Order: sequence, then structure tokens, then C-alpha cells
Amino acid sequence: MPMRVRPTEPDEKQKRDALEAILSSVSFADANRLKAFLTYIVEETLGGREAGIRAKTIASDVYGRRPEVGAEQEAIVRVDAGRLRRRLDVYYAEEGSAAPVRIHVLPGGYLPTFELRDVGPSEETSDAGAGGAYAVARIAGALVCAGGVGLAIGWAFFAPSSETLHAAVAPEGTAAIERVGTIRHSVNQVSSASLLARTFVEEASDLIFPSIDPARLNAAEILCARAIELAPEISDGHACLSLAQAFLAFLMPPGEPRRELLDRATREADLALRIDPAGAYSQMASAWALFAGGDRATALGRASIAVGLAPDQPLLRNFYGMMMVFDGHSAELLTADVPLTGNGPVAQQYHPFIIAAARLLTEEYQDTIDAVEAAVQIEGRTSALMSAIYIAALENTRNGKAAEQSARNLVQSWPASNIGAALPQYFTHDEDVLAIVAPLETVLGRLDRE
Repeated sequence: MPMRVRPTEPDEKQKRDALEAILSSVSFADANRLKAFLTYIVEETLGGREAGIRAKTIASDVYGRRPEVGAEQEAIVRVDAGRLRRRLDVYYAEEGSAAPVRIHVLPGGYLPTFELRDVGPSEETSDAGAGGAYAVARIAGALVCAGGVGLAIGWAFFAPSSETLHAAVAPEGTAAIERVGTIRHSVNQVSSASLLARTFVEEASDLIFPSIDPARLNAAEILCARAIELAPEISDGHACLSLAQAFLAFLMPPGEPRRELLDRATREADLALRIDPAGAYSQMASAWALFAGGDRATALGRASIAVGLAPDQPLLRNFYGMMMVFDGHSAELLTADVPLTGNGPVAQQYHPFIIAAARLLTEEYQDTIDAVEAAVQIEGRTSALMSAIYIAALENTRNGKAAEQSARNLVQSWPASNIGAALPQYFTHDEDVLAIVAPLETVLGRLDRE
């Protein structure tokens, strides 16, 4: 029987259908920036303009940034490209697992590639999800590039070839061959599940911080729970779930629902610590649960340990910085009397949202304004708390008109928000609460008299 020959490259309609399926998916429902990013690079490629796809052109054409602005804008594009890759992994592992055409954005660039898949019954899939195979291949490639060469070389030298396997077990017949195949398949399933679980944790981390947004935290909670289902033996899944749950509890008003959620977060953090007592994420999850529960001194000590274990992890540094600001240590944070990575200025060690709050509380108002605007450029969004900090800084720089316009936006965007009631729960010291509330109420009072 002649071999069936199928195309190796999808046609343009298939590529557009693949794009449309992603854009209309649940996985990308809350990701407008990522959808715009993906649409742009696909349309440019289909239009024959792929040679012009660069970080600067994406920043200009997708985000409306000035093309002459350099490194800062390129950093935003790199961050979003990483988020896009992880979100695509999640999509293809779940609702897009049967997609006949897959779109990939390989590490190191922004050009999309299109994979035409045979999704017939002969294709093997693992319990980690039909989309897990490509996620494993791409993540494994990234690990090799990042320093996992020893692992790759070890497998290349010690994994037997199919010929070796057949020669070794031939005297025992086909039953032995089948047993070896079953063992190999089981190992592959475990590896695939673990790597896919870590992809879910990475995607959830982008949702957890910076986020004072219950909807994003709920989405992160779902991703972390899925990671635990896939690989319950990995501590980072439990730590991830604890961070999301403790953050949700931190934002809730006092009461039984808050206590119950915080108890769940604490149990997940304890489980993460039992699995990996020296794990940086386990330590930070425990610290954040303690902080949300009110034991802030112990929490800061444990958070400092977590950052010391993994100083190159932005999520850990930012949780530490957030706790420092909320507990009244803004001056220490800004003088870099904290565990940092590298030798750059403190403003580059933490997210601009954290720097903005710290600058306001040390009465550096213009720096506060600059930090908020930088944060909004990076994230493409803000929060009620950050808007209040921005208004307070504008008012203190005697920029009343801009403060009033920002206050109108705050009221329109978060009509049910009660910043004055929430801030005492976030900040340990009354003077830090007043530094935000007093100028905000002054501006809102002027609006009420209009």
C-alpha cells in the first residue's frame, strides 16, 4: 500500500482559522494585550512582512509606543512574548489540544511558526493532555539553553536506542519488549505531567502579581490547582495555590469566609514546606500566608529567607517588597537594605507598582508619578489602590486638575471601591494610610462640590 503523503505546511486559511480559534478561546479571554500581540505577528507574517517584526515595531504598532524609545519598550515586548508562549502552552494543553494547526512563538524571537498536526487516532497522547508533548519539547529546549546541557547529554549517552533494546531483550521474546515500552511510556508520562504543571505555575505567577484583582487571582487559583492535579509531588504547585488564596484572603473584609480561605492557603503552604523545606517558593508561600493572617514580623523574616534562596526570581522579590511597603519599611526598601540580585539601582529590582507606593510614603511625589506611569506602560492596566496612590502624588505636587481627572476615572472604573476602608487592612501603620487617604479625600471633596 502506498504511503499516505500529507502537507507539511498549513495553508493561509488554516493559519487564520488557528489564530481565530485562539482569539476566541477561554484561555485568552482576559488577555487583550496578548491577543493583539499574536494577531500582529501572525498578520505581518501572512502579509509577507515578517522581516520587519522586531521588538521596537511591536512596541510601536501594537502598544502605540514611540519607536525612538529603546530598552524599556523592548523589555515590555520581551515580557509579553514570554507570557504569550506560556499562555499558548496552556491553551494547547487544554481546550486547544485537538487543534489541527498550532501556532508557536519560539524562544529568542517573535516570529510565529505554524505546525500542521495529524490528530488522527494513531497519534499518541499522554495523560498530561494532548498539548503536553510540544510544551515538553519546547520547555526542554529552553532548559538545555539555560544550563540543562548536562541532563541532555546524560540522557543522550545513557538512554538505549531501539536497536539496543531489541538486542538486549530478544532472548525473552516480545513480552520483554512490551514491558520495556510500558516502562518508557510511564516515565514519559510523568515527565510530561511535571513539565506541564510547571508551565501552569509560571502562567499563574503572571496573574498573581501584580494583581489586586480577584478575577485574576481566581484564574491563577484554577491554574495552580490544575498543576497540582498533574504533579502533586511538586512543591511549587502547592506554593502557587497558597499565594493566590492568601492574596484573595488579604483583599477580603474580615469574617468567616476570609478565615476559611486563609486556612486553606496556610495548609497548602505547609504542604509545600513538607515537600521542599528549603524551597524558595515554599518559604514565600508560608511568609505571605503569615502576613495576610497578621503575623507580619515572622512573615518578613521568612520572606527574606525566600529571597535569599532565589534572589533572581522577580515574583519572590516583589512579594517581599510588597510586604516591606505594607509594613512601613519603605525607606529601607529604597535604600536597598534588602536582599537584592545584581548591582542595579533599587528601582530596577522591584516592580514599579511597589516603587510607586514606597516613593509616596517617603514623600518623593514626582518619583511616585513616574513609577505609576512606568507600571501602567508595562502592565497596560492599573488598580484602585494604584490609582489612589497616583492621585495622592498628583495632589501633593499641586497638580490639582490632573488629580481631579484621575479621581473621576477612579470613581468610574471602580464605583464600588472603598479605598479608605480597605487601606487599614493592607497597611500596618495609620500614618501610611493617611498619606494616601487624606489627599484622595481632598480631591474627591472638590469633585463633590462641582
